[in-house]
Amino acid sequence: MKRVSAPLLAVAATLVFVTSIQAQQLSSAIDENSRPVRLLRNWYDTIKTPRGEMPRRVDIVYDYSKAAAFERWHSMDGRMFFERKFVLNPPTPSDMEIEEAFEIVRKDPEMIPILRRFNAVLDGGFLIEEGRGKACGPGARCLLVQVLSPDRSGLIRVMGVDLVKMNIPYRTFVPSEHPGVK
Repeated sequence: MKRVSAPLLAVAATLVFVTSIQAQQLSSAIDENSRPVRLLRNWYDTIKTPRGEMPRRVDIVYDYSKAAAFERWHSMDGRMFFERKFVLNPPTPSDMEIEEAFEIVRKDPEMIPILRRFNAVLDGGFLIEEGRGKACGPGARCLLVQVLSPDRSGLIRVMGVDLVKMNIPYRTFVPSEHPGVK
């Protein structure tokens, strides 16, 4: 058997400790307003293990740099012990994501005079999922934003807003022109 030197073990232990602290700090830095990773929602519950019930925190996050959503499980001391990527049925947008999409529309130079002229209000926030090669296909997280009259009885425009690219790929979104949109 080979001997491992004490200094080498000390360096390895230090690296493991520092990496663990950095991972915990990164995890705690993720919240509803953070980017590129945003916390969409979280909750606490328990799971059954061979050693009995174990409490956990479940975080649903969206990583805009990877254009992907993840479910992450954390122990009560903050260590992540499970992660899975959403492949089908991405999570619904958070209130902060919807507000961010509204803000992109409010700041758009083309939309500013329309919003002022009609005293329009914004609504919506539903996900748009399209196939490959489309503006709201893989690699995008698009929300449908409705521009409405102040009493919400009149539809002025429907738009598609991409939160990954922070732009408006569909300035006038007509569902019948987008077959297969989920």
